[in-house]
Amino acid sequence: MSGELRYSAAAHPPLLLVRNGRVTQIEENGLMLAVFGFASYSTVHKLEIDDRIVMYTDGVVEASNSAGDFFGNDALCDLLTRTRELSPAMAADSIISSLCQWSGKQDDDLTILICDYINNETGLSWDE
Repeated sequence: MSGELRYSAAAHPPLLLVRNGRVTQIEENGLMLAVFGFASYSTVHKLEIDDRIVMYTDGVVEASNSAGDFFGNDALCDLLTRTRELSPAMAADSIISSLCQWSGKQDDDLTILICDYINNETGLSWDE
C-alpha cells in the first residue's frame, strides 16, 4: 500500500482532505480526463492512515436558501469536521440531509463521495 493519491479535478470543485480535525482543499484543475492525448496528470499527494477524502459536485456548495445565500465551502467543511466520526456513508447522508434542510429546494445535482484511507489490505473504504 503506497498511500499515493493521484488526482485531477478536471473542472470540478477541489478535493477536500480531512486530516487530524482539519479540512484542506486540494486544487488540481487539470484537463478533462481522456479528452486530450497530450494531457498529463503527475501530481501525487501522500495519504496518511485515517485520512478522509471528499469529492463533491458544485451543486453542494452552490445550493442556495430562500435569501439567496450559497451553502458554500465553509458550511461544507464544518459539516465534514462534525461528521468525521461517522462512517463515510452516514457522513454523506448527514451532509446531504443538512444541506436539503438548509436550502429547502434544490435546482442542481447533489453528489458527494467520501473515502477513508484505512489500515487494511485494500487501503480504502468508500461510500457515496
